[in-house]
Amino acid sequence: MGRIIISGASGDLGRRVTEILVAADPDIELTLVSRTPEKLHKHKTPGIRVVRGDYQEPDSLNAAYAGGEVLFLISGLNLGRRVAETRNAIAAAKHAGIRHIVYTSVGGIHPNNPALSAKDHYQSELDLRASGLGYTFLRNALYSEIISNILVAPAVASGVISQATAEGRLAPAAKADVARSAAAVLLEPAKHLGAVYEITGPELLTFAEIADISAEVHGTPIKYVPISADQRLAFFDSIGIPRTYDPSMPPSADGHMWASDELVTAEVAIAEGYQTVLSGHVKLITGRNPEYLRSVMESVKSVPYDQIPAEVL
Repeated sequence: MGRIIISGASGDLGRRVTEILVAADPDIELTLVSRTPEKLHKHKTPGIRVVRGDYQEPDSLNAAYAGGEVLFLISGLNLGRRVAETRNAIAAAKHAGIRHIVYTSVGGIHPNNPALSAKDHYQSELDLRASGLGYTFLRNALYSEIISNILVAPAVASGVISQATAEGRLAPAAKADVARSAAAVLLEPAKHLGAVYEITGPELLTFAEIADISAEVHGTPIKYVPISADQRLAFFDSIGIPRTYDPSMPPSADGHMWASDELVTAEVAIAEGYQTVLSGHVKLITGRNPEYLRSVMESVKSVPYDQIPAEVL
């Protein structure tokens, strides 16, 4: 199969995909690249190389990607840096002789999508198309676990979910389905060369419907109250999240540099229909039906988001 490189390997998705690949082939040759390689020492085996690589340090990527054939490029988290970081990774992949990049993009890619993160991914997709390298794009929908444990969990006490999403719909994807899809592509990269996949859950939902599911799962009344983008920005102001992204701002505890311009434009994109994407690609790639939001919510509702286990069955 050749050497697979996972770049961004110490994050949740990287760890999930690594576990699947090793389970599929205990002798698989992998290179795990991370800014924090010490988090990956348990994976070090004769067939698995763990190395440091930072998207902001091109020389580190040149060394880390050496010997690879297929690169799983897990995009960086931070708005304002993501495009440049992806360009560094593409250049390093070409320098290393990598032939195929599997890139984690986002659902709703469109030149007019107002979501600031989608604008980053749109540009990175263009850069990959122009690179001369083979590519596969995994356009991942919003994680079901984010909806369950970040958006819904605070509403259990208040009984209200307030979003600037109007009546827009989306098809949340379980992290396990995202990881299984990525692993399947990496195991048979030639089969997926040039493909663009929409990785979604099995149903399109409004936030009113999500509130109904949440109320049933948690056994307490929860309703959805749509609010304006300005009202949503004012809420983030009230909890101390800055409005405008600044690449020099300090990261949060999870390493993400949040600003409300990114968060609210993502909600507006849902309201305007850019996330109204439903596909059968998870089953096409993996042979398994994707998980419903209700199922994910029932399994993780009592676990803090940052403690959700990364095991994938």
